[in-house]
Amino acid sequence: MSAWLSGFSLKSNKLLVQLVLLLFILVLFSILSPYFLSVANFMNVLNQMVEVGLIAIPMTMIIISGAMDLSVGSILAFSAVSMGVAYQQGVNIWVSVGIGLLAGLLCGAVNGYLIARHRMQAIVVTIGMLVMLRGLVYVINEGRPISGFPDAFYFLGQQYIGGIPFNAIFLVAMFLLASFVMKKTRFSTYVYGIGNNEEVVRYSGISVVRVRFILFMLSGLFSAIAGVFLVSRLASAEATSGTNIELDVITATLIGGTHIFGGRGSLAGTFVGLLIIVFLRNGLNLLGVSVLYQAVILGALLLLAAGNKKFNGE
Repeated sequence: MSAWLSGFSLKSNKLLVQLVLLLFILVLFSILSPYFLSVANFMNVLNQMVEVGLIAIPMTMIIISGAMDLSVGSILAFSAVSMGVAYQQGVNIWVSVGIGLLAGLLCGAVNGYLIARHRMQAIVVTIGMLVMLRGLVYVINEGRPISGFPDAFYFLGQQYIGGIPFNAIFLVAMFLLASFVMKKTRFSTYVYGIGNNEEVVRYSGISVVRVRFILFMLSGLFSAIAGVFLVSRLASAEATSGTNIELDVITATLIGGTHIFGGRGSLAGTFVGLLIIVFLRNGLNLLGVSVLYQAVILGALLLLAAGNKKFNGE
């Protein structure tokens, strides 16, 4: 009982620290920029957080399981361009969306098969997929942006319901659904167990291969969904879509308390980490800080998030 209370207290303290950091960012940028607390800016932030947030859901699960997926940005671009090319060839827009989602699912399945079945290193496999897909995207449409989608498609990324962006509502719904899965189902026990001690889980008769395969398929699917929402929001499918998005995703996940070596983490923490990242980027943009300096700041945050757990012996 005391151990359970201690674990609960530790989780609460971590979440409290994350919330204090978020509050500090909100207060700081509200002082530095008169536009930061405006309704229009908050709606802009909600729109911008969707793609990173969607990918962060399966990424949290994958890192908890002791692996990582660095190919998510390229899968996003490949799915988006696949959808765009299908539509250009006269395919119905919603069938084209299905083709894009299928493309992402297949990419995730390839990652999962190589990593789970053949026990190849996740970082090596996903870096290979990252490079291959990014090149393939340029081959498919020669780097030209694809636009001219029907108005009905823009509902996903540009429509508001009750004054709130539909894509933000969808993101919150996905986080709630995934949080339920990670708290109330046996699947979550397998994910945490694999992250803590894969061999014990394997000897318990649980199919580690199946669990890892599902996780990477989910990563591919959610990257594709993020690609669809991104195209709908920007009204264009481009070969450069999703470039370096994995940095924001992993940073949000680690700042949210997920352990870099697996076994610990929560989607609630990831959601707070996501808010920290998007509000930080937004505030820096309002202050006119160069994208290059923003990358330096995010990289430093990533190192701090990973290093803090290491030095604390977690």
